[in-house]
Amino acid sequence: MVKGTAELQRPVPLYMQVVRQLRAQIASGELAQGERLPSQREIMQHWRVSMQTASKVIGALKAEGLAIAAVGRDTIVAPGAAARIAAASAGTAHADAEPPAAPGLDVQATAAMTTVPSEMAEVLGIPAGRRALRREETRLDGGQAVSVTTTWFPPAVATKAPRLADSQPIPSGILAYVAEATGNRVARALEEHAAMPADAEITKSLGVPPGSPVLVTRTRHYNATGQLIAYSKTTAISGSWHSHTFTITGN
Repeated sequence: MVKGTAELQRPVPLYMQVVRQLRAQIASGELAQGERLPSQREIMQHWRVSMQTASKVIGALKAEGLAIAAVGRDTIVAPGAAARIAAASAGTAHADAEPPAAPGLDVQATAAMTTVPSEMAEVLGIPAGRRALRREETRLDGGQAVSVTTTWFPPAVATKAPRLADSQPIPSGILAYVAEATGNRVARALEEHAAMPADAEITKSLGVPPGSPVLVTRTRHYNATGQLIAYSKTTAISGSWHSHTFTITGN
């Protein structure tokens, strides 16, 4: 029997609202491991959505590791699905452009639509000279800047997540907010690190002497279909610690 509220509200994508309801049933044990999930046709009838939307619901549950194909044409709740949801709720199943600020740290944010440099336009997959949302967050410890993160968003993401353009911190984290607003969840991240001397821009933003050692981290965040969600570059001064928590699935 299909359960869940049949009335869906905008502007949250319809398929994500259905995913949330099914995810909640899995988390509560109402849909147990190995139990059959609603079929595409049942989703269409109960939530009054299109075939494409119903297909996206099933695809999203599989991408999150919450559903697997069974013998025949059924889709069932995957082993360990409830545990994965619990881990995600605890903040251990996703990585953000920057982790939440530790006690004692303050975050200052600025955001604006800016003409994209040619090398960044290629990363974002848009023509050179176009404008895109650039967000910058500076972390301060006792009034001293310890890191600065610059994040660029493709126009398709920024238009569906308006709070990214606010010049103030987002408590839940950038990528958690994007997931809620657009349905785009990070499925893969490519992270690069390099120790470098501070250039003029970093000297100004972090207040360190020119040539001081800094750690630069560049991260590309992709969804399950390989589309870029965000590109971030974090520069941290020597002696500042930054932590990320990762959950390894499939073991």
